[in-house]
Amino acid sequence: MGRGIVGRSLSWRAFSVLARVTYVVAFAITAVTTGLPLGHAALFFWIVLGIAAFSLSAWRSWGRLLLEWVPLFALLVAYDWLRGAARVPEAEAHSTLQIKVDRWLGGGQLPTVWLQHHLYHPGHLPWYDIAVWCVYLTHFFAVWVVAGVLWKVAHDRFARYVSLVVFVTLMAFATYWLFPAQPPWLSAQLGQITPIDRIVPNVWDHLGVRVVADLFDSGSGLVNMVAAMPSLHAAYPATLLLFFWNDGKWWRIVLGAYTLAMGFILVYGGEHYLVDILVGWLYAAVAYGAVCVAWPAWRTRTRMPAPAFSDAVPAAESR
Repeated sequence: MGRGIVGRSLSWRAFSVLARVTYVVAFAITAVTTGLPLGHAALFFWIVLGIAAFSLSAWRSWGRLLLEWVPLFALLVAYDWLRGAARVPEAEAHSTLQIKVDRWLGGGQLPTVWLQHHLYHPGHLPWYDIAVWCVYLTHFFAVWVVAGVLWKVAHDRFARYVSLVVFVTLMAFATYWLFPAQPPWLSAQLGQITPIDRIVPNVWDHLGVRVVADLFDSGSGLVNMVAAMPSLHAAYPATLLLFFWNDGKWWRIVLGAYTLAMGFILVYGGEHYLVDILVGWLYAAVAYGAVCVAWPAWRTRTRMPAPAFSDAVPAAESR
């Protein structure tokens, strides 16, 4: 009997290793042949499949897995659709305010124009442009991969993390609807600022890497080219920084550097005005204050039992 138990244990371990290896190989083949899964549908499929592959016990509680992930997936798919629906003609989107604020912040110059004048060299591909491209791409999967890791290793923090990300996302959508805004590269195309380049797609073309085409194609159905204020690319790293702030100094250093690097990349790359970045950080702070500070404090306060009458009477009166 003991040998049978040992044999089943070894078989289960071998199956677990095989499941993980199969997942990694399948993901690598898919990424090479069809491109990185940057769309929400494909990304969530691979995240949930990864949870199942690296934690086979997840299949035993598949109902719980679906209950916790499908609503988030459905919400973000709906967000994608609404984000594309909440659009105006590109030339009618706001840009004057952002240009004025950026010129004030830049001491009379637009930060994007200044940075590209000093750092960008059309036709050449320096190492830092490749770094810009790599960091920029993390926007499409970082917060969702973190959600998957939390679900597996720190499940008690998963719900609050998801609530925080959803809060930031919905705040951004409401702003896109109320204040459609042009990114710098679009303002340049419309002749409102000095001509600039959109660096990330240029690097992509230079490298010849296959990706989801509609990420940079204004003709796609779900992409809204005038949803620039605030920058979710900036808000998500700031959200991660705030969420993991109390986890240690190295978390603050790494995620702080990531937040600043993403902000720099977005301005240098022509994707966002500097004010878009600052508002994105502000939204992250507001969402964190609501979800991770105010809400827990309110719940703690409402759960506190009312003081007994004898406890409420001052000592002098009790005598």
